[in-house]
Amino acid sequence: MKNLIIKFLTDTISYQELTTLYNWLQDPENQEYFKAMVRANEKLDLVHRPIDVEIAYKKVLNNTSKTRRSLPKRYRYPIFKYAAVAVTLISTSVGLYHLIEKDEVGITDSAAETTPQITLELEDGSLLVLDEKEQTTLTNKRGDQVVSQEYDKLKYKNDGTAEGKLVYNQLTVPYGKRFTIELADGTVVFLNAGTKLRYPKVFTDPKSREVYLDGEAFFEVAENAAHPFIVHTEKMNVRVLGTQFNVSSYKNENNTSTVLVKGSVGVYRPSEAFDTEKSIVISPRQQASIQEEEFTVREVNVQKHIAWTKGQLYFVNDRFGNIVKEMERHYDIKIENNYPELNDTRYTGTFESETIEQVLNVFKRNTQFEYRIEKDKIIITTSP
Repeated sequence: MKNLIIKFLTDTISYQELTTLYNWLQDPENQEYFKAMVRANEKLDLVHRPIDVEIAYKKVLNNTSKTRRSLPKRYRYPIFKYAAVAVTLISTSVGLYHLIEKDEVGITDSAAETTPQITLELEDGSLLVLDEKEQTTLTNKRGDQVVSQEYDKLKYKNDGTAEGKLVYNQLTVPYGKRFTIELADGTVVFLNAGTKLRYPKVFTDPKSREVYLDGEAFFEVAENAAHPFIVHTEKMNVRVLGTQFNVSSYKNENNTSTVLVKGSVGVYRPSEAFDTEKSIVISPRQQASIQEEEFTVREVNVQKHIAWTKGQLYFVNDRFGNIVKEMERHYDIKIENNYPELNDTRYTGTFESETIEQVLNVFKRNTQFEYRIEKDKIIITTSP
């Protein structure tokens, strides 16, 4: 019957199968099982629509005399995306089949009630909390219009000011969220979870366009040969004229890197000035990293480094110890790993709409470990 329920949820059930499901639902215990699967389906609904389990149940009762194509569109659900994962070269998959297992209980809603918010600090010290569901114009203490918000994006305008003091704003994106900003020069920046970007309201420096990053961001820089665009991080500066690239520089991780999608960028130490002859210049599909004051350049899978801009977790033979850091940011949850040997286990896989429990359960099918959820923390232990 599990197959029939999945077909019902994905709108692929035939009339004969719907009749079979109807007959099976005459048993009250089966009704509870059915409703549990509908609730599990709600967790994967890509547009986060609420699904009324009673309506779903009544739909089966009321439509046994109709063909599948006549079912109301508002009761149709998206087909689920499946996540593939591997330990080195061994792969498996996960989908709705596993969502009703007892060990896949979701994190309580109380955690969501205390979720940190996206904030914008203005030049006058105002701290504005941003709601991704709003479309509005943000103002400072004097009532002056500063920037337009279009849901999950801020959009600055170039008001023609070419002179004057640089005035900075700072956008802070907490764990579990992402945001986009279009700067006054037309540059678009996608900010990953746990990121701060400090930038001028208007670029008035006649020599360059400079921003300051703590975290990870993907830049689509508006071309302007006369005004190089410079991204400052704690350990590396990135200088461009106009291109697309990703910069990752979380202070709590000992790794700062730049991955180039197209164009060219130069990287150099913050204590140095850019030098066309001495600074390192990378080409598309290359990554420049700095560790212990030393630069390294290598070819990389670009998709792996920019998948987060699409809301994906994208692992390619990654250590579990590094995966944990990405999941903490992505899901805004603390993960305590009491099984240190697990950190060196490598996985490959792509996840998009799965909950953290579903991701961990996929890993568990390849590697033996246990985990439990305590409020806003996941604790990983060895298997008994």
